[in-house]
Amino acid sequence: MFDSLVTQAGGKDAAAATIEAATGNSISIGTLTKIKKGDAEVPLLWVWALMDATGNTCFDRYRARKIETAMGADPYALIGETAKEHGEALSWGIKAVQSGDAGDHARAAVEHRQAADKHTEAAESHEVRAVSGPSRVAPSQLKINRKASA
Repeated sequence: MFDSLVTQAGGKDAAAATIEAATGNSISIGTLTKIKKGDAEVPLLWVWALMDATGNTCFDRYRARKIETAMGADPYALIGETAKEHGEALSWGIKAVQSGDAGDHARAAVEHRQAADKHTEAAESHEVRAVSGPSRVAPSQLKINRKASA
């Protein structure tokens, strides 16, 4: 998600300038590269600065979904959320292909990952209910070995 925010901000140099303006601290392009590669943790202030600059609230939406799942998602709400994320991913995918714009492609990638996460959450919810019945069990309460079930 952070990589997409950097891309949407206009690349590493623009992202660094945005973060510096928001936090008042200078940052290294090398540190951004480490974070993008997954070799370093993302400072939350940097995420907030890039989300504010790009209008992409991907980390907030991710966190909201995790909190909701932990509390036990309503199956009907989960179906609606999955459909919404799926529609957004398709919409941005079409827009990106038609425009050829790198920013649109970056946004489409983010939307497709979010839709995939939501589809996974829905699949896990159904798996939980298949094993335990229609109770309100959170998907995180049952760990299914994907390799064994494949």
